Amino acid sequence: MRRESLAQAIWLIAAAVNFGLLLFLVKGLKAEGFFSRPKLMSPQNDPKIGSEIPNPLRPFLSAGKPLLVIAFGKCSECTLRNLSGWVLMLDRWADEVSGVVVAEEKEEVLKGYARQFGWKVPVVADEKGEILRQLNAYFLPRAYGFSCDGKLIWVQESPAMNELEVIRSVVEAEKGKEYAQKVFDRKPRWAEALEKARKVQGR
Repeated sequence: MRRESLAQAIWLIAAAVNFGLLLFLVKGLKAEGFFSRPKLMSPQNDPKIGSEIPNPLRPFLSAGKPLLVIAFGKCSECTLRNLSGWVLMLDRWADEVSGVVVAEEKEEVLKGYARQFGWKVPVVADEKGEILRQLNAYFLPRAYGFSCDGKLIWVQESPAMNELEVIRSVVEAEKGKEYAQKVFDRKPRWAEALEKARKVQGR
């Protein structure tokens, strides 16, 4: 009788310990988001204007001009040509916007391309796509404008926009339409120089 009672007591203790371990495991998995469904990327899930910039991108904010974030996917021959075009335009308009490229790629791969092509614009490796999901980049490349203090001010809605249209839209969202017109609608320097030369010759 005593042996049976002892065996039952041991079995109950073992069951209680196993149940406790199971609860601990479930709690840990829940905290890691194991049971939550991933947020699908679609137009309905876009971040709201005024929402905070993802923390990994906060170091790229600068005073006096907005930050333009370009979300890219995996690097390929085609996307690299497109990416190089964005880098060139961001460098061209560096007085008006800061820029950073976020690509769903390994850090060593991105650093290799940056060295190879001489990119001046910073690139961020988002190998697991966490930043892209936070930005809701349901088409790629996709652009986002953030104010100097890290608030979302503009989101690209159409993939048909070109680089200059995107840059102008972000500057307009931050500094107003009148300022954007002065910056982007002015004559090129070569045209202004030619106009001055003609005036001098006409005297």
